[in-house]
Amino acid sequence: MTATLPDTTTNAWQLNEAGLSIVPLGSPFEQPPVWFVDGRCSGDKEKAATEWPKAPRFRWKQYQDKAPDDDQIEQWTTQFPHTNWAIITGHKVVVVDADSADAVTFIEDGGITRTPLCAKTSKGKHYYFRTNPDYPVNNSVRKNRIDLRGIGGYVVAPGSTHADGTLYQWETAEYMDISDLHDLPMLTPDDIAAINGFNGQSIEDKPVGDLGFSTDQYPLPHDGSNLAEGQGRNNAAASMAGQLLRQNCSLREMKAILDQWNQSNNPPLSDAELNTTIASITRTHSNNNPGSSVLIEPLPAHKPTFAFSHVKELVKGVKPINWLIKGFLEMDSLSLMFGEPGCGKSFSAIDLACCVATGKDWHGKPVKQAGPVFYIAGEGFNGLSRRFMAWQSFYGYNLRNAPLYISQCSAALTSLTSARAVSDSIEKIVSDNGGVTPSMIVIDTLARNFGPADENSTREMSTFIGHIDEYLRSKYRCNVLIVHHTGVGSKDRARGNSALKGALDAEYAVVKAEDEIKITPKKMKDADEPDEMNFQFGAVRLPFNDEEGEPQYSCVLQYLDKAYALKIKQQENRERIREEGRKQAEIRIGDKQKQVIQTLERLTSEAKATLVRAGRSPGLARIEVRNLRDACFREGFISSKNWSRTFDALIEREFLAMDAPFISVSEKGQTVISEKS
Repeated sequence: MTATLPDTTTNAWQLNEAGLSIVPLGSPFEQPPVWFVDGRCSGDKEKAATEWPKAPRFRWKQYQDKAPDDDQIEQWTTQFPHTNWAIITGHKVVVVDADSADAVTFIEDGGITRTPLCAKTSKGKHYYFRTNPDYPVNNSVRKNRIDLRGIGGYVVAPGSTHADGTLYQWETAEYMDISDLHDLPMLTPDDIAAINGFNGQSIEDKPVGDLGFSTDQYPLPHDGSNLAEGQGRNNAAASMAGQLLRQNCSLREMKAILDQWNQSNNPPLSDAELNTTIASITRTHSNNNPGSSVLIEPLPAHKPTFAFSHVKELVKGVKPINWLIKGFLEMDSLSLMFGEPGCGKSFSAIDLACCVATGKDWHGKPVKQAGPVFYIAGEGFNGLSRRFMAWQSFYGYNLRNAPLYISQCSAALTSLTSARAVSDSIEKIVSDNGGVTPSMIVIDTLARNFGPADENSTREMSTFIGHIDEYLRSKYRCNVLIVHHTGVGSKDRARGNSALKGALDAEYAVVKAEDEIKITPKKMKDADEPDEMNFQFGAVRLPFNDEEGEPQYSCVLQYLDKAYALKIKQQENRERIREEGRKQAEIRIGDKQKQVIQTLERLTSEAKATLVRAGRSPGLARIEVRNLRDACFREGFISSKNWSRTFDALIEREFLAMDAPFISVSEKGQTVISEKS
């Protein structure tokens, strides 16, 4: 007997009508999709089955500030009538997530402000509070303790089902209704301090005063100019504190800078106000950057930066090479692929990126660390889209399900600001997708992503490499592949300063000769150089035509060996035969249609002969449709029942040309007559 699945549509609409922002999650009643199992859970099906019921089906950050509209809810509920749902926190509500019996006891014994609205979960309870615009609460997660679900987070909505079968259920006071969210209390600074105390943070560390300052509230950084009362001195101090923290300034240095600035304000902020602002921004910074540290004192200027370790410390930690693609590219490495324009180096980079993102072997070499790929493109974005489309069409992969991200513009990676912006953009996507870090970052090309600097300058090339190392390679322990051009004087080396080659872990030259592409290793730092590999371009027809109806093509990189070359030849022959078949089908018509054309041609010939006998030009011969129809009826091969359908088809397929009331045989129709004769 088939089990009846719960219909969560009504719950979704109730949440929506209450003003909450919701998005669909996975469901414990379905198999997790392949992209989730392989991408998020590294192929662990048990882990995927546990996490899928709590995982969003789509990117949801856009619904942080604005709830989805009715059309979107209608689409989701129609498509996923039995799914779980998430309530986006920070929009209307914040949620205190007590994930253990001890945490529930602490809250219900009066540890924080009481709320009339909560929900039972698999291990504990969710306590709902109204958002406070003057005191924003960011998402903060601490395993097996009390989590704060605020800006940047979500909770599983009541009515959903946990992977273990537990149903999330509302628990409300008698006077409380889900639609009365405005009656909920708000969290106070004392509540946050109490929660931090339960989680192991000292309550005495709680700064006093207004803790609502956040650098997110001040998008325009303050320039340090002095302000009079009423001109936003607290806001300016908060903005400046946020800037100084991002520059790794210590608290003591920050206080000295802000004290100096504050003395010229009219009147200056009190020490208590200024200290509270610094404490607030520091806490916000720490919450938004888990694992980061804030210096209290500046680093001693004399602290040694050079040291030795005994060799035993090195040899005891030796590990095998961590390959991205076995024998070709390593993780946590900087690689280069260079060649002349049009040699296929970008096609090669695209091929590598697609294989890493999908986990497909790269021409016989296994991908060992399949994962997200970020492609920093510098030019030809429309051409890139055609190449990616050709790749997925040829290999049968749907790249919509692959963690493959293409930049919308180039990046000037010699600029610190630009390098940080690239890193921040990657970090946001990593955060939105469960923290899965990239396996590969492609920079195509170096010239387009270098910025207004000199590739031949040692200093500027070193800056470029340093930014890649700090903000991309070292940060994610991934492979960074740079696509570059050959030198002006030598086609056997990459152009630019030699500092680049010195920094590389692997280097490959891409050379095109006639129809073949050769990838040759030039450097492999910590392993044997792989064998040279030969490829060719394979044409792939794209699933659309241009405005004139002409078919469109792109190419893919195909490994070149005898068996593969034969397969390509066979594919080309099959395509040629299919094309010939399409052309033949275009002029192939039925017997009745042929006879109509032949009858019209005969009537036209007879009319021309009559005109010639009368001494007139045969070009004046014209046949009316009714005369053609009557002649066809007299010959008996077609009836009035079939006439209209047959005649209309000949006009539509352009075998006949109409100039009402006259009809003539077109050039295409003449082809049929010629073949017949």
